[in-house]
Amino acid sequence: MPENNGSDVSIGIDAAVVADHKVAIRGPGIREDFGVAPTLAGLARLTKRLSPYAGSLVIAEPTAGTWIPLAAAVADAGCEIAFVQSRHSAKLRQAIAGRSKTDVIDADMLARSTSVFDMRAAPPLDPVMLGLRRLLTRRHKLTVAAHRVECRLWSVASWGFPDVWRACGGHQVAQPLLRRWPHLGALARARIGSITDVVAAHSRDRQPQRRAERIRAAAAGWVGFWEGRLDLDIVAWETTELLDDIAAADERQHQATDKTLTQWRTHWPDDLLLTVSGVGPICAAATRAWWGDGTRLPSAKAAGAFVGLNPSNWESGLSEAPSRPITKEGPPALRLAYYQAANVARRRDPALAAHYRKLRVERRHTHMQANCAVARKLAARTWAVLNTGQPYQHRDLDGNRIDEADAVDLAESLAVPTDIQRRTRASRRGRLAS
Repeated sequence: MPENNGSDVSIGIDAAVVADHKVAIRGPGIREDFGVAPTLAGLARLTKRLSPYAGSLVIAEPTAGTWIPLAAAVADAGCEIAFVQSRHSAKLRQAIAGRSKTDVIDADMLARSTSVFDMRAAPPLDPVMLGLRRLLTRRHKLTVAAHRVECRLWSVASWGFPDVWRACGGHQVAQPLLRRWPHLGALARARIGSITDVVAAHSRDRQPQRRAERIRAAAAGWVGFWEGRLDLDIVAWETTELLDDIAAADERQHQATDKTLTQWRTHWPDDLLLTVSGVGPICAAATRAWWGDGTRLPSAKAAGAFVGLNPSNWESGLSEAPSRPITKEGPPALRLAYYQAANVARRRDPALAAHYRKLRVERRHTHMQANCAVARKLAARTWAVLNTGQPYQHRDLDGNRIDEADAVDLAESLAVPTDIQRRTRASRRGRLAS
């Protein structure tokens, strides 16, 4: 075995789920290629083969969950590990090898990627944070799945009875309404008082009876339109199936949420993060899962970049494209948590409310663009609270301290005018945008 060459040696591992991990070791006068199985024996062999290179940096793709045992085996060898996202390594491989792809090529490319990417060693595994990440990742997938079913219901409504959907004003009223009257004919014959009760229970409409009248009239109109053209019994069956899928998805999501919050409260019973406007239990749990105590990130700007909320850059010659889409480089569960938390924070924090208003009114950003910008500022604030160890203090626009109630009143006074909201907000809304 060669002597330890420290930083002169780079190691790439093309991780596999069922096949062997391919390992490439590169350095002055060193070229080793071998494979190890993703088993206990294989990981022990990997640790033994890497031990002579203790202090070296190992580059791997975080394929599925294979990075977890790999990181432990690499640490046992005295090496550090860093990760390259699959989408980035795929572009690098295409530039180097064109359309050719093998596990050996991938391992070699990863070993040489330190000359292309600014690679930093990943922090040591923390069992508590790792477990919380798994819970939040599962919850995120269930949230997305439930949102997709809601979109399928909206898709049926958009061609089958769009006037009914519009009269409902979205999912919050439409779902309980269709749960009770999935057949358009039954909805068209329902009592106005019964429809009014559903509208009043699931909305803040000041005149629920007027909305109920519009809903029933729209249903009757579509019943007449589809007469002899469409079997409304089939549409009612499909609507019921989709509503059942949504209910099942909601139940699974609630179970994942309860498990996540139990784990979070066990280890952070009085979490300081809850003092930040807009940051609730889920956002606080996601922050702890990926940031821990915040010392893993060097600055507030790095915190926003880690979440993937920084705008991407595009510049060529004399051309420049400002206000580019966000990078989306970070964990999706963490990014969604901050996006949804920002939607609350902009209604409760004066500075964030003013920033949101400026982007919507002066720069004519959409709600999604402006809310992403607020989420980036919220991530910076959360990082600051973690690193100072001090609770967040509400302030007015001049920086003076105020209590929470005054902060909420001031933020509400800075709300975006209704006409501007209608101009730029998308008509379809779901749980991911709320």
